[in-house]
Amino acid sequence: MPTTRECPLDYLYRQTSIDYMRKYLKRYLIFLFLLVLVFLALPFLAAPWACRIESDIVCFGGVAEVTGSVWGPCNYTGAVEIIDGPPVNWWVYSNFICVAAGRAGGKTYAVFIREALAGRPTGDPFKSGAERDLCYCAKKRIVPCTLAKTLEAYMPLGILVADVEEGVGHLSIGYGIRPYHLNHSRFIFGDGVYLNIEGFETLRYMDDLKAAVGAKREIMGPVLEGCAYYVKVKLEPEKLTISQPLYNATARALRVG
Repeated sequence: MPTTRECPLDYLYRQTSIDYMRKYLKRYLIFLFLLVLVFLALPFLAAPWACRIESDIVCFGGVAEVTGSVWGPCNYTGAVEIIDGPPVNWWVYSNFICVAAGRAGGKTYAVFIREALAGRPTGDPFKSGAERDLCYCAKKRIVPCTLAKTLEAYMPLGILVADVEEGVGHLSIGYGIRPYHLNHSRFIFGDGVYLNIEGFETLRYMDDLKAAVGAKREIMGPVLEGCAYYVKVKLEPEKLTISQPLYNATARALRVG
């Protein structure tokens, strides 16, 4: 066995404090690099859940010429609660307002509208602003995501057609539709509830997008016209007052319930 005297240079190979610092600095830099990599990739990794709108969708078909009855205005003084619906960012200063109610297919339906908040640049009223930003970053490949800022600058309209007896309904989102565009005369009651869209062709939203009524499967996805979210609805039927059928009408319409 060699002795210390026989290996006088061994001390040169012992780790010093500088060696320890270099080793841990290297580990720290690797960790920092991985952290930055995850940060940059986060929008793309999160896109599936950030963009996806989890809710059942029912599609009735496209625009068609329909004939049915137009009922008079309705009055509702109770609360409206949507259960198991899409995560709509409703405007806190608005409530569901009954605009029409009548009989269709042997059932009583009430039509409610309520304003929602959407931010540019997505134009969608779903989920939180942070989730919409994240979805926008992923779809537009913006890194880092802090560069995307959405402002609450646009108000789509929720159109809820509720089956009063069954406690279920269909929720459509009207893009480019304002409350003053809708009143009882816009809804036709036949084998279902239809929205008369005549005259809506010139309406626009988000500067140049054509107005549309329907549902989406994901934020910034296409509007599925003639489709709606199938939801459970909690109403107080005793607080609903319906009118009578006023006249028959034939129009180009989109089924909403």
